[in-house]
Amino acid sequence: MIRLSLLLLVLTLSGCAGMVEQTKSAGKSLESSIIDMMTYSGGDDSTPPRELEEINIEVVMTEVWQKNLIKGQGDRFLKLDMVVSEGKVFVADREGLVLALDKDTGEKIWEVETKLPISGGLEIGFDKLFFGTTDAEVVALKLADGDTAWTSQVSSEVLSIPRFSEGFLVVRSIDGAITALDTEEGKEVWSYIRDVPALSLRGTSSPVLKSGGVISGYANGQLVVLRLVDGAQIWETSVAVPRGRGALSRMVDVDADPVAGDRFIYAATFNGGVAAVDVRSGQIAWRRSEMSSYKTMVADWVSLYVVDVNNHVWSADHSDGSINWQQDSLENRQLTPLTKLDDYLLTADFEGYLHILSASDGRLMGRTKVSDVAITGSPVVDDGLIYVQDIDGEITALKLSTNLGSEED
Repeated sequence: MIRLSLLLLVLTLSGCAGMVEQTKSAGKSLESSIIDMMTYSGGDDSTPPRELEEINIEVVMTEVWQKNLIKGQGDRFLKLDMVVSEGKVFVADREGLVLALDKDTGEKIWEVETKLPISGGLEIGFDKLFFGTTDAEVVALKLADGDTAWTSQVSSEVLSIPRFSEGFLVVRSIDGAITALDTEEGKEVWSYIRDVPALSLRGTSSPVLKSGGVISGYANGQLVVLRLVDGAQIWETSVAVPRGRGALSRMVDVDADPVAGDRFIYAATFNGGVAAVDVRSGQIAWRRSEMSSYKTMVADWVSLYVVDVNNHVWSADHSDGSINWQQDSLENRQLTPLTKLDDYLLTADFEGYLHILSASDGRLMGRTKVSDVAITGSPVVDDGLIYVQDIDGEITALKLSTNLGSEED
């Protein structure tokens, strides 16, 4: 369910022409606070978060290290994902601090104060670390020491994660433009421009790069595939059609990153469910309207896993969309997008709990209290360690072990 506070906010914005024009002139989404309200508000009495129930703990998470070195993203909706590479964890905060930490101990390797309003990232390519800013800049730092390699200007604020492949850095900005930059010097190679609806969710999906293509979803329910080398459009298709009379009910944003498989591309929309699109033709293969989502999905060789708008977790067969299972015990707990680790699914919530679900049947197998504040970014997995970061910037590394007992702590 959509919270009453969210609906009132939309009605207020739609009736306030002055605010609309001011937002337009700033080059931002007219509704810049929808996801912020949904993610960080305590909710109202009609849709309270479900209380956690006692579970049979089958998997235990043990803390390896914990560090509080950055300010995090605070109560802003930003995509500031950690990345792990070559034995280091790279993290950044909203005020421009970027750190490289030893992934096994959390000890600081280098620190750079860029003083930039970082809003999208992080991404790694070759010997560089990339991110975008609210000032429409894309920045490349050297992985070795954090020195700036180059800075490039794009068309507007970057609220998605730049993506690297084959010497290109592809950046999606909030005005709908997709820009490909040369990663050596940051020069623009090509740009793809299209309009976005007047009313949309705060944020944009990050482009997905696969097999020489650039896959991107839009707030009007369109999925577009471009050629990586020159930005030429290969195909586009509607993965959701606006329905209903109200502005909110007609929003069909593809705000989650698409998932690219060998046969299908999977796209989740805010009000239109999840669709599987044929990679070659752009034709819809199947659609599940009950799994509407704005959070990035994960997939394995047989199933697609989704956190829907009510924070129910779903597993669907990726070939035909048939439902394997649904888990609703974490309803309205403001879950992070899922991360898959072996046969487990990981997600965290607004109270700082990290949950483990079975990928085979969706049962809750473990949980641990990682933080006293919300965790909004997906857990990051590397070489058996799990990394989570709360909104205040505290980073925790954990490892899993099988629990022989049956009682929860």
